[in-house]
Amino acid sequence: MVGAVLGGVIFAAAFAAYFAFGGSSYEDSTSPRTLSPPEAKVTEGTLRGKWANIPDYSVQYAAFRGIPYAQPPVGMLRFKAPLPPAMWSGVRDATKEGSACMQVSDFAEIIGSEDCLYLNVYSRGRPNGVLLPVYVFIHGDVNRSGSGTDFGPELFMRRPIVVVTINYRLNAFGFLNLDNDVVPGNAGIKDQIAALRWIHANIDKFGGDPSAITIGGQSTGAASAHWLTLLPESRGLVKRAILESGSALHSWAYHEDNIAVALQLGSNLSKHKDVSLEEVARLVMERPAAEILSATDSIELNGIQLPFSASPERRAPQEGGQVPLITQDPEKYILTDRSPVPILLGMNSREWLFNFQYLGYARSPQLIRNKINNLVSIFPKSVMPGSDTAAYLNLTSTHSLEHALDLVHQHFFKDNGADPNKTSSVFQSFLDDVYVGTDVNRLAELRVRVGQGRTQTYVYRFGVCAKYNTSPFQNPGQVAEGASNGDELQYLWYRGNQKFEGDGLASTTLNYMVETWSFYVGSGIPQPFTKWVPNEFRSKPGDVIYMNIGENVDVKEDPIAGQNAPFWLDLCQQYRDNSST
Repeated sequence: MVGAVLGGVIFAAAFAAYFAFGGSSYEDSTSPRTLSPPEAKVTEGTLRGKWANIPDYSVQYAAFRGIPYAQPPVGMLRFKAPLPPAMWSGVRDATKEGSACMQVSDFAEIIGSEDCLYLNVYSRGRPNGVLLPVYVFIHGDVNRSGSGTDFGPELFMRRPIVVVTINYRLNAFGFLNLDNDVVPGNAGIKDQIAALRWIHANIDKFGGDPSAITIGGQSTGAASAHWLTLLPESRGLVKRAILESGSALHSWAYHEDNIAVALQLGSNLSKHKDVSLEEVARLVMERPAAEILSATDSIELNGIQLPFSASPERRAPQEGGQVPLITQDPEKYILTDRSPVPILLGMNSREWLFNFQYLGYARSPQLIRNKINNLVSIFPKSVMPGSDTAAYLNLTSTHSLEHALDLVHQHFFKDNGADPNKTSSVFQSFLDDVYVGTDVNRLAELRVRVGQGRTQTYVYRFGVCAKYNTSPFQNPGQVAEGASNGDELQYLWYRGNQKFEGDGLASTTLNYMVETWSFYVGSGIPQPFTKWVPNEFRSKPGDVIYMNIGENVDVKEDPIAGQNAPFWLDLCQQYRDNSST
C-alpha cells in the first residue's frame, strides 16, 4: 500500500496546487463562522444553505439541502415522468433535508412522502474561478428504501470536488410499469435523469463543472448509474461512472415481468385474484400511497430478480403521451454501444457474507439444502439472453433453463450436501457469484470485446476487513472473512465514527478509498503513477486487470469473481451460441 499511497500523494500535491483554494462563488470556505450563510442563484430562484464542518479539519464547506429538482409527483403526476420544478420568489431555505421517498423503515413503519424529489449539494466553493469536478451519488437498498441524506459528504470535502446526493421514487412509485400512459414505467430512473439535467444546468452556481460529472452508486444505485450511461436521454450528461457491486447487467437490475408484477399488486389492492390492467391502473391512481406501499410486501419474482427494478417500455410513442425510456434489455444496449462511457467497476470479496449470516444460512444446513433443491429460485437470469439480445445476435436455438440448472448443480453441488461444512462454504461462494461477482466479471469482459480497447474500464476488488466494516460487528460470534456488500461505503461516506488517523488499517483504508474515488472523479484515473491500468490491456479473455484492495494493495490479473468465473462465463456463452441445441 505504501507505494500506491506515495504515488497518490505526489498526484495529490499537483491536484491541490491546480485547485488552490481562494475566493469562492458565494463565500470563502476558509473564513470564520461569522460570515453570512452561503447563497446560490439557480434557475428557479435563490437558495440559502449553511456552513458545515469537516471533522478534524479547519476548512468548512457549504451544504445546500432539500433542493427541489422536479415538481412533486403527486395527484395526476403519480407514476409519471417528472416535470421541471416551479420557480420561487425570495430566498428559499436550503438548510434542511427534503423528505425521503415513500418506504418501509427497518422498524416496519411507513415513512417518507410522495413529495420527495430533492437533492443535496456540498461544496467548498469555486477556487480562483476554477470549476470543480462533480460526483453525483445514487443510493442503493434494492429500490425499496434509503435516501440521499443517508450519505454524509464530509470525507470527500477534504478533496477538490463537489458532491451531490439525490432522492428518487422507490418501490411501486418508482418502478411499477403498466407500459401505458397512466403508469408508463421506470419513474425512478426518469427521476435520476431529471436530477442530472438540473445538476447540469445549475451546478456551476455551486462551483461545479457541468462538463465533468461522474455518476456513481452502490448495488441497485450502481445499476441505475450504469443505466444512465447507456440511455441516450442521459449519457450526454455524464462524463464517467463509478459502479460499486452492481450494474444494469446484473440479474436483479432488470426484468421483463412488469405486467405480472402489476397484476399481483392489483390483486393485493382489490382482494380479488383476477384483475385487468385497466383495473390496476385505476386502483393505483386512486388508492392512498400508504395502502399501495403495504400491498407491495408480498410481491416476488422467480430467481433473484427484484420486482421493482428497471423493465421494458414497449408501447408505441403517442403524440402528447409519456415517452418510453428503456426500450430494450441492458445487454443489447451494451452490445450496440460503440463509444462506452468510462467506468470504475468493482465488487467486494465476500458480497453475500452479511446476508448469509443474517438470513440464517450460516446456522441452518437444512435451509441450504432446501435452496439447493430449488435452484430455480436463486438462478441468475442474466445467464440467459433477453429477448432483444437474442434477436440482435440472431439466436435460432438455445439450451433450456433445465439444462443450465443441471450444469450448475453438477458444478457446485454434485455431492448433494454430504459434507455440511463444505456445502455451506460452497453455497456462500455460489451466492457471492450469482448476486454480484459473475456479472461484474462478465461486464468487464463485454466492455473489452465491444469497445475494442476504447472503454477505459478500471476494475477493483475490495477485501478489507477492519474496524469500519459493517459485517464483523453486527454478527457477534461470527468470524468475518473479507468484505461484505456495502462495506466499502463505510470508507467513503461519513457515519460519525471514522477517522483519517488513529484507527490503524481502517484509517489507512479510508484515506486510500477517498483518495482513489476523488482522483477518478477529478481525472478519470483512480491511482496515477501505479500499475493499475484499464482492463483493456488484460492478457487473455476471461481475466480481469484489477486493483486488489486489502491489507496490501496490489494489481492482479485473473477472473475477479474467483475460481468459478470461467464456469459462469462459459455457461453464458452457451446461451449466446447458435450451435446450441
